[in-house]
Amino acid sequence: MKTTFNILIGLFLLLTSCKTASTDDRKNYIESEPTFFELRHGSWITNKWIRNPENLLTIHETFKKVGYSNLIGSILSDNPVVVQDIYINKKGYDLVDSLVLTYTQRDKATTYYKEFWARREIERNDHVVFIILKDIQYSYKIKTASDALQLQVDNEKLNDTLNTLLKIEYRNDSLTTDLALKDFSTLRRLGFHQSAYNLLYESYKYRNIKWDRDRLAKTLKETNKFIYPWFQDDTK
Repeated sequence: MKTTFNILIGLFLLLTSCKTASTDDRKNYIESEPTFFELRHGSWITNKWIRNPENLLTIHETFKKVGYSNLIGSILSDNPVVVQDIYINKKGYDLVDSLVLTYTQRDKATTYYKEFWARREIERNDHVVFIILKDIQYSYKIKTASDALQLQVDNEKLNDTLNTLLKIEYRNDSLTTDLALKDFSTLRRLGFHQSAYNLLYESYKYRNIKWDRDRLAKTLKETNKFIYPWFQDDTK
């Protein structure tokens, strides 16, 4: 799935899709909208949910479970970092390193980093953001770090639905017909019927799967309302 990842003003690079969906004469299907759904399609600048420390930890623990090495990949090395309407002319790795360093040395920090941490203090999530950035930094500085973080996951804090969606999107095993059918069934069970439809007909990764698309599509629930799906059409 084509996805551009976000960093909350230098924090995450992971949940926002930049691809624009549109409606046409095709049928629409129901799509679940969990609490974190706005992170996929909405603005991170105005999103209040993600600024809650507990919600930040929920996202973080879920990312740890999936494995940061599977999620951030080469994105942190992008230069410049582009996040929705935000442009930062700095490599992702350097940005994270500088944010970690300036958390305890703000008197020596440049204006950008002072303002970053000042905003986090106002939001009362600066300590949580620091913990997350430290784990992200750890995950790319040490080869085995991602596996170590997976063993430290607080399972009471992670979000099972997000964990499932990310594991479908970032699976490490080869995609087979059985796995494709399992993904389809999982999305349908969780209420992501439009996403399930897109796996059948609008997904590059699933294009060679030998399944009865028309029969499976008939098991999906239609709706008159279009909702941006979690898994969008990536074949155009």
